[in-house]
Amino acid sequence: MRHSAILIFVALLLCVAPYAGAHHSAAAHFDVSKTITVEGTITEFQYVDPRSYVFFNVASPNGGKSIPWRCEIEARTALGRRGWTKTTLAPGQKMTFKGYPARREDHVCALTSFIGPDGIEHSAREDFAKGTSPLDTLAEKNKASRPERLPNGRPNFTGQWMSIGSNSGDQPKSFFDPRGGNIEGLPKDKLPGGGATPTPAGEAAAKKYDMRFDDPALHCTAANIFFAWLRDRHVNEILQTDDTLTLKYGYMNLTRTIHLNMKEHPKNITPSIAGHSIGDWEGDVLVVDTIGFKPGVLVPLTGLQHSARMHAVERYTLDNTARTLTRDYRADDPLYLSDPFKGLDVMKISDEPFTPYKCVELSGKNNIRPK
Repeated sequence: MRHSAILIFVALLLCVAPYAGAHHSAAAHFDVSKTITVEGTITEFQYVDPRSYVFFNVASPNGGKSIPWRCEIEARTALGRRGWTKTTLAPGQKMTFKGYPARREDHVCALTSFIGPDGIEHSAREDFAKGTSPLDTLAEKNKASRPERLPNGRPNFTGQWMSIGSNSGDQPKSFFDPRGGNIEGLPKDKLPGGGATPTPAGEAAAKKYDMRFDDPALHCTAANIFFAWLRDRHVNEILQTDDTLTLKYGYMNLTRTIHLNMKEHPKNITPSIAGHSIGDWEGDVLVVDTIGFKPGVLVPLTGLQHSARMHAVERYTLDNTARTLTRDYRADDPLYLSDPFKGLDVMKISDEPFTPYKCVELSGKNNIRPK
């Protein structure tokens, strides 16, 4: 039952909007109550992260100059795992595109499906790879070459890790409510945010945030150490020595160094998204204590904020039989949160390599705050 709850948790976290897999909530940027249909000729397919885009020209109804359009799709990483390539939507192809119209910019949509010259309609979440996953294809040689412990006797966290979850259309229909609530039996304190509520100061900070324009992803920046670890199921890499554990996030190139040879944080810390982390072992469980955060957003969808006084404690547990790495975390912020921000996530060894993130943000005027 606990394992099922974990799977539900991760899938819900990944599916935070009706437009499944979106790096920002679709409803804020697109009118999901309407579906438009346009015919055009592809001029460019930007197969990139955090969102891919297809650009195409639509004939003018007056017979004049053609009208340029663009429609956003999922991240390159998610599409690639479903068999998409940079030539799936090739320049010169004439197609019919269906999607949700943008709220603040003309001739822009969130693509839901497309119809090619052969007349076959494909979902924007089409699985051309028939559901294969880097979690399912771990090479035997990788299993054999991975020692369970380091020479110093500590559990071996080194390797490439990817979150357990769904990347195709079988995600749950109900969506994660970052403000709390019990979804499909998952304990409230295991939901992302754990039902955390802001203090008056936290509410005031949240009022200055508008997800339509301030979502960190729109500025090629990770939101925080919790959200980015799972975002879009990028492969994360862990490098471990006797003195440090380096967490290389596959999303937005966030990197954290956990100091295993320090008992206290330094007095002067330059605030950052990652903060300053020290780790200690409780048996085989790694307990990570982090302070020194730059103020920011905890839940981009709702705008729940954290201040520079946030203090996070994470507990990492390795299961060599299941080949999983579980992180259970809690963050306290006496300035912005009236109760703790809690969560739990699970990673599994993947044979997909870690690759540096290349952010190409193409959302345009639809996500730029009006002056």
